[in-house]
Amino acid sequence: MPNADTTTPARNERAGIGRREWLVTTGAVALAACSRGATMTPATDTPATASRSTSGDDEIARLMRLASVPGMSIATVRGGDVAVEGFGVRRANTEDRVTGDTVFEAASLSKPVFAAIVLQLAAEGVLDIEKPLGDYLALPNPADDRAKSITAAHALSHSGGWRNWRFGRDVTLTSDFPPGSRFSYSGEGFFFLQRVVEKLTGRGLQRLARERIFDPLGMRSSAFMWRPDLDATLASPHSNRGVPQDSFNARTSKAFRALPNEAGKPVEEWTNEDVEKAMARVDPNQPVLPNNLVPNAAASLMTSARDYGTFVRWLFGAGPVAGGRPLLDPMLTQRVTINDALGWGLGVGLERLDGRQYFWHWGDNPGFKNFVIADPAARSAMVMFTNGNAGARVYERVLRARSGIDHPAFLWI
Repeated sequence: MPNADTTTPARNERAGIGRREWLVTTGAVALAACSRGATMTPATDTPATASRSTSGDDEIARLMRLASVPGMSIATVRGGDVAVEGFGVRRANTEDRVTGDTVFEAASLSKPVFAAIVLQLAAEGVLDIEKPLGDYLALPNPADDRAKSITAAHALSHSGGWRNWRFGRDVTLTSDFPPGSRFSYSGEGFFFLQRVVEKLTGRGLQRLARERIFDPLGMRSSAFMWRPDLDATLASPHSNRGVPQDSFNARTSKAFRALPNEAGKPVEEWTNEDVEKAMARVDPNQPVLPNNLVPNAAASLMTSARDYGTFVRWLFGAGPVAGGRPLLDPMLTQRVTINDALGWGLGVGLERLDGRQYFWHWGDNPGFKNFVIADPAARSAMVMFTNGNAGARVYERVLRARSGIDHPAFLWI
């Protein structure tokens, strides 16, 4: 059964609700959206009502149990409304229930948020997304001629040629193909762009995200680096068999806070330069490489379903502040082709199906598997966070049942 903190949209934009708008209003579909007896508290603070079905809730609980996924949180965005649901627990063998405000590691759902920050800066003239990144900051491998033409647009669309991550100190970062010629997923590209942005603004990622996204949108449960106040609602990661694990982000951030503050500023203000120095003191045996560093634009966001749904709603052009929609349009411009159904824009995957365009992203950190998919034309989206290594098997089935659509993205991930 879902947990009590469920919200639901307050109004329909159309008289009827189409299947692509993600909300199931009949018990005929196995995974119905709302729970019996749930408390309704819309993100818009608007009174709301919704039909309820327990059959779908029981099915979600069954899927989670079979997959050894202790918890799941869902946000459904429809126009100006965000509805949230929670299922299961934050940590196995406890009674700490998941709600729409439970904090999960978003993993690669970090990337669309960072892309929005970059596009804000580009609109303000702070950087040019078509200008080589090497013009702003020395490249990791100055001898790599191909890398000299990698731009922010290449990094955001995973078409720069850098591989995903390095894991050894002696591994050289080299572009594998001419930038812009094809797709190759690269966290390294996002992290190098983070360093460029920090240099140009003089601010660390944590502060940039707080000032430009989290505070304006009221995303109080979101951070690119663990904060002590998040512990009260933080979900634990779990193995394939549902065994609780520790969060690398939380563990590393706590270790940073325990160090003598040689940077002379709060941890929340640290730039990558400060983090690299601290990391060498926290664990001298661990390579000081992007994949081991937090905050990390590619993967370290901690957030709730409610907060992330609020971010997507802002991209649609709704919410407490303006400015999201002008960022979404360039994000939706396809920069590189993957296959006849999929491509990549700036910070988001793109999917074409039945005459519609969706944007999407998946998140895959140890113990956390997440997904967001949105139909910008309908201003509808679903955000799903899980705290188990098999969470993708659950969220795929939930999305198919609720939307009635078998998305090509699932065949590619």
